[in-house]
Amino acid sequence: KTERSLSVLIFLIGGVMSAFVSNSGTVAVLIPIVLGIAASSQIKPIKLLMPLVFGATIGADISIIGSPGNLIAKNTIETFSKGSLSVPFFEYAKIGIPLLIACSVFLYFFGSKLIADRDGNTQSDSQMDYSQIPAWHRNLTLAVFILSIAGMVATDYIKFLPPMHIIACCAAIVLVFAGVLTQKETFNSFETLTVFMLAFMMPLGAALNSTGAGEMIANAVISVTGDSGVMIIMASLWILTWALTQVMSNTAACTLLC
Repeated sequence: KTERSLSVLIFLIGGVMSAFVSNSGTVAVLIPIVLGIAASSQIKPIKLLMPLVFGATIGADISIIGSPGNLIAKNTIETFSKGSLSVPFFEYAKIGIPLLIACSVFLYFFGSKLIADRDGNTQSDSQMDYSQIPAWHRNLTLAVFILSIAGMVATDYIKFLPPMHIIACCAAIVLVFAGVLTQKETFNSFETLTVFMLAFMMPLGAALNSTGAGEMIANAVISVTGDSGVMIIMASLWILTWALTQVMSNTAACTLLC
């Protein structure tokens, strides 16, 4: 296979996987595989790792669990609508899937040429040995993963199912009780940066709402756009969000603006 085909394939795999697993989780899982592919294909790792990161970032916009920001926006919409509006599991896919396809086409024809051809060793020592892991651990993990994703999707249609975060918690508990994960491994897998960032940014967002600072920012945006219409206001918010994400994480920016 050509380098371009491999880069697009890895881009799409990362994109699809990040719709159901966090961006960082997707990249962490696939990096050893991608490094192995680069070594066996005599392709410089940077040429395949960059598409992986791009795909994981864009693919997060397919589902509401792709990134913390998606969940924050979902909760904000449902809270301010007082339950009259709901955000289905694949609501973001209307934009995420076309964007993923368009970017894959761009990557195939132009993107590979834009990735810097840096020197580096294509050999990888990151391959993990899974021979000592019982086969039933892999099978159980895959089954729990599929069932948990199916349960999260079905919560929009089956009323008696618990919320998504309860389903995810139950899935983790099953794996711990089955011995697939130890308690230490479970706690180490928590993204503490994201957890603490959300915990401390939420009060800041609440303060913006309670003090009127949020309304002041909103009025400033509207004053700039004037009576230009909804699309111009949306574009202005998009630019504001983009600017904020250059100096803070996506999650922090989303928490602040929501």
